[in-house]
Parts: sequence; structure tokens; C-alpha cells
Amino acid sequence: MSKHVEPSPEQNEESHERLMAAFKEYFKENQKWQARGTRRAGENMRYWLAQIRIIARERRAHVQQYRVWLDKNKAEKKANQNGGDDQDE
Repeated sequence: MSKHVEPSPEQNEESHERLMAAFKEYFKENQKWQARGTRRAGENMRYWLAQIRIIARERRAHVQQYRVWLDKNKAEKKANQNGGDDQDE
């Protein structure tokens, strides 16, 4: 369901910006729903809640993959440092 996000050396803030924009839209629609209580206002609010869920899922996947990338690089650096020590002896 969610697309694969390639880990990168930099944190990608695009999904964060999309999440914040979706939340702002949700907030506006929620205010309309509370003021009007109409079916359409409720549908619009639920649409943005669904969008938040989708974007949050993508963001979570990116953060997890970024963490894996960091751990892998840290392990490689540590292995290289230990490998360099063995050569001197």
C-alpha cells in the first residue's frame, strides 16, 4: 500500500511539510464541521483525517528507513576503525 522510500543521508522534510499542510486543512474543516454540523463538512473533515493517516504512514516509514541507514553507516564506520587498528599491529 505504501510506496517504498529510499533511505538517504539527509532527513527528508517533504513528508513533514505535507503532513503539516494536511493537518491545517483538517483543522479548517473541523472548525466548519463544529460550526455547521453538516454532512458535507463532516465528509471533508474525514477526508483530511484519512490524508493525515496516509501521509503519517509514509513519514513513519521514511523515519524508520533513515534510522536503519544511520545504524548501518555507524556500524560500517566502526568496522573500518577497528579494521584500521588491526593493520597497525
